[in-house]
Amino acid sequence: MTTTEFSAGVPEPRRVAAAQGWRWITAGFQLYGKNPLIWIVFFLIYMVFSLVLAFAIPVIGAVASALLDPILIAGFMAGCRALELDEELELGHLMAGFRANAGQLAAVGGFYLAGKMLLIVAAMGVAGITIGPMPEVDFTALESMDPAQLQLLARHFMIMGAALLSLLIPLLMAFWFAPALILFDHMTAKQAMRLSFTACLRNIWPFTVYGLAGGLLFLLGALPFGLGLLAVIPVLFGTSIYTAYRDIFVAGVKVVDEA
Repeated sequence: MTTTEFSAGVPEPRRVAAAQGWRWITAGFQLYGKNPLIWIVFFLIYMVFSLVLAFAIPVIGAVASALLDPILIAGFMAGCRALELDEELELGHLMAGFRANAGQLAAVGGFYLAGKMLLIVAAMGVAGITIGPMPEVDFTALESMDPAQLQLLARHFMIMGAALLSLLIPLLMAFWFAPALILFDHMTAKQAMRLSFTACLRNIWPFTVYGLAGGLLFLLGALPFGLGLLAVIPVLFGTSIYTAYRDIFVAGVKVVDEA
């Protein structure tokens, strides 16, 4: 990766070629390869921390996990920048989001959580309008449920799932670059989410390539007893987000060195 000055003020997201979606991933693997052990530790800490909060403390833990999520992601972005500048990647980088703009990063998590809750309600409404009210169900006795009711329930969940997935994409677009924009460009949560959405919308084709390639890599990584995911997950949900940010928001950046 090349090293250039980091953006200041409000960066203008640029359009890039569709092939860059794959190059974000390859550049992400380059960053991962500089210190894979620390990246694995980063993501194990992140996953354990999130799961413990979400499941050990009902409701409050899930909310806390959502608020802390972009703060920890900002730590991954700080680690990527350190590697790009040929500095050592340290566990302390994971805490970078707590030291800079933590309130705005947490606000992104709050907006994202509220958005997901609203979209779940909307998806339930779409299913209700499409095929009628969901039948009352005793989920502990599904085996004794009337087959026609069970089929109706399955249709409800299928429609809800499809509607929720479609509605979540714009919300995910608003979230994707927000931690990096807040950490590096000192934006507010609303500014960062708005600009992240715009950047993703301008680059639908590279993100399509990125999504298809990432999905295939995820499946391949899961094959050898899931061990490949120790590399694939940090790249897809960490280093490649940073390389995409650099490519879209920092003019003239080559995501991968030509040499």
